[in-house]
Amino acid sequence: MTLTDDKRQKHLVREQFTRTAEVFGDFAVATRVGDAELLARMVGAKSADCAVDLASGPGTLALRFARHVRWICGLDLTPAILLRARRSAQTESLANLDFALGDAQALPFADGALDIAVTSYSLHHMPDPARVVGEMARVVKRGGRVGVIDIRASEDPQVAAMSNRIERLRDASHTRSLPKSEFEAIFAAHGLRILAQETREQDRAFRHWMLVAGWNPGDREFEETRRLLESTIGEDSAGFHPRIVPADPAEAGEARDIHIINTILFLAAEKV
Repeated sequence: MTLTDDKRQKHLVREQFTRTAEVFGDFAVATRVGDAELLARMVGAKSADCAVDLASGPGTLALRFARHVRWICGLDLTPAILLRARRSAQTESLANLDFALGDAQALPFADGALDIAVTSYSLHHMPDPARVVGEMARVVKRGGRVGVIDIRASEDPQVAAMSNRIERLRDASHTRSLPKSEFEAIFAAHGLRILAQETREQDRAFRHWMLVAGWNPGDREFEETRRLLESTIGEDSAGFHPRIVPADPAEAGEARDIHIINTILFLAAEKV
């Protein structure tokens, strides 16, 4: 990826998460507590540990890890969503948590400075996810732990390609979801031995899935994403397992909705 492409991708990320800082932040902080606590257990977070949550967004991981570690820094590219995260930390009186503006591809920590590096739902926004994992491996000490939560793509390249096409219609800052085999290869290439992994399926209502991306019925992005997703229902050609369900009675004017399944991969590894 060229420098111009890298700058463009960072602009797309900042634009997306500035526009959705509140709606996405409210959703992620409220509904992903279980994800964060599971990853904290998987990486063996302890009271003496110092950690970083990179591409931390609204503090999805950092707000929970702060309850388990000595200190954690939440690092993100987008000032608006960092402001949202800082408000949460203040409300929850978390004194061992800092948030800072920074790039996940060039972490501002010395080699081996930390015990834990984690990230959630971020690698599919990265132009070079292997570089990010390499940075995570660099900043943890030998025996330190790295933890990742992200959308898992199908091992079938055609299914993965359609899934990523739909994701990019929904969110222009999406780059590519990775299959499990690619995650494993990236970890191995950076001297990370996988300690634990888990896959979970998350049921999502299409309307809400689009809402937290900043779109409503009638928006071009909403309608185009829905049309493409509906075209995959017969053969499940994007791996979302879409199904038509009656709409929420509270959603006036809507007779039906689509529910999808996001397949989520949790990985915890040790630097060897």
